[in-house]
Amino acid sequence: MRLGVTFTGDVPISGQRDLAADVEAAGLSSLWANDGYGRDPFLLCQAWADATERLTVGLGVAQIPTRTPAQLGKAAVTLQEASAGRFVLGLGVSQPQALERWHGVTSGPPLATARDALAIVRAVVAGETTDHHGDVSRSHGFRLEVSPLPPPVPLYLGAMKPRMLSLAGEAADGVLLSWESPVAVAHAADRVAAAAAAAGRGRPSIAVYLRVAIEADRSAARRVLADEVAAFWTYYAEHLAAQAPDPDAVRAATAAAGVGREALARSFSDELLFTVGWYGLPDDDLGPLLTSYRAAGADHLIVRPLTAGDPRAALGHVTAALAASGYE
Repeated sequence: MRLGVTFTGDVPISGQRDLAADVEAAGLSSLWANDGYGRDPFLLCQAWADATERLTVGLGVAQIPTRTPAQLGKAAVTLQEASAGRFVLGLGVSQPQALERWHGVTSGPPLATARDALAIVRAVVAGETTDHHGDVSRSHGFRLEVSPLPPPVPLYLGAMKPRMLSLAGEAADGVLLSWESPVAVAHAADRVAAAAAAAGRGRPSIAVYLRVAIEADRSAARRVLADEVAAFWTYYAEHLAAQAPDPDAVRAATAAAGVGREALARSFSDELLFTVGWYGLPDDDLGPLLTSYRAAGADHLIVRPLTAGDPRAALGHVTAALAASGYE
């Protein structure tokens, strides 16, 4: 199982290059950007690639409706060339609320949006002339003038629900899972594998985002993780609650959801928090946690450091803990 990290802190580009070099020096395999409030993720990946020699740089995930699929493919090929074949492009439909508020765009049906984007981006990165008329996206007669063409960019699909997981199995090189316990990862991996087999292809790579809070004080680490879960509860309450081993915690969280984020975070039990994330001290052993995800079928575990303080320090704690685990 490969180990990587994702970083979203507000750090200048010069500092971004330094932290990428540190992640590579620690022996981790990948560093991932997301398409959120911060710096442009394609440009971040470019900066990270410039500062490293072996590190895979990934974007997980690009919000499909904010760029045309042809443009996504063009950017991906450029980054693949610049990184000497170390770029991975993750695609996702995103949340309607974010698309409409931030970008003033609306998304079509999620499954059709993702299917069209995969088809068009796949043609572009392969150097083919596009000829796709989908339910949501269309592209005809576009072909990159890039020679020599770099190796095809691996395309991962952010997926959570059954039909999107099946699409990943049918048409993507990998799937990006988020907010998944090891049990949920195993179920998702089975669905992806079944869809891939039905399509006559090998199983795509299973990559999993895992939120981890490491602080010098255990109670502070717990608060950081609980606050992160509460922040996403509005979007993924059903998904998160379905994985909880303790029904009482779900009932308490449901009752607290209408009272506000702080009350919601206080309502979470340790059982629920450790189902969808992890918190602890710098010297705690991550080995059992990593073993559980590898046994569930994860090929690539991507840890998202959480903190209420310095994001670079949080990344350092997580990187050190992963390096000390002995996993590759």
